[in-house]
Amino acid sequence: MIHIAVCDDDQKDLEEIDSMVRECCSQAENVYHREIFERSVELIDEIGKGKYFDIFLLDIEMPQIDGMELAARLRDYLPQAVVIFITSHEKYVYKSFEVQPFRFIPKSRMKRMLPSAIEDALRFVTEQEKEFYIVENQKILGKIPIRNILYVWHKGKYGYIEKADGGNIKVRKTLKQIFEELPAGDFVWADRGCIVGAMQIDSITSTEIVLTNGKRISVSQDRLVNVKNQIRDYWMKRG
Repeated sequence: MIHIAVCDDDQKDLEEIDSMVRECCSQAENVYHREIFERSVELIDEIGKGKYFDIFLLDIEMPQIDGMELAARLRDYLPQAVVIFITSHEKYVYKSFEVQPFRFIPKSRMKRMLPSAIEDALRFVTEQEKEFYIVENQKILGKIPIRNILYVWHKGKYGYIEKADGGNIKVRKTLKQIFEELPAGDFVWADRGCIVGAMQIDSITSTEIVLTNGKRISVSQDRLVNVKNQIRDYWMKRG
């Protein structure tokens, strides 16, 4: 299921954007859930409580927290989310690059440009969700999108998969088994008890791996050079 959030303080625009979202999802036959927000503070509050969305359609000029600041905060929680800006002011187009939006749509051309942007976003998220890890324990058989795995740690006989959208899933496997089942090159060993998703790494210090959500994970000194080399290669390949 694809989760979509629409945020605009103009009620008329909010309803029009929501209508386009419903139409595009209906035609694409995507299983989706959407929520609309008139106030950016309400949206960031929900995200802070653990609410998860794949796609955000955001106005830029909004009171209290504008769309640019909102997108920057969202990146702290959901770094892989797709952000589409929809604004009456094209002057923001270059500044918006700082938060790497998927699309920038002027409201004056919204009817022409937004449907294709939504369709492209749906395809992008759908393709990402095709890459997943199958988990099974006594309570669940399911799949986790690779992009949603922050890191995996081990205790006793179990591996714990920590997810970007909150919570974890326990599986009765060794870390080595889990690592070998994940896509090659997408995860690195921080130490003998923890592997980390490469796409979730923001930076590496002399003692820690810093994730895009601010979480810090210790890296053993004997693995530090190898981790840095792997992540450097990963970033260069992904651009």
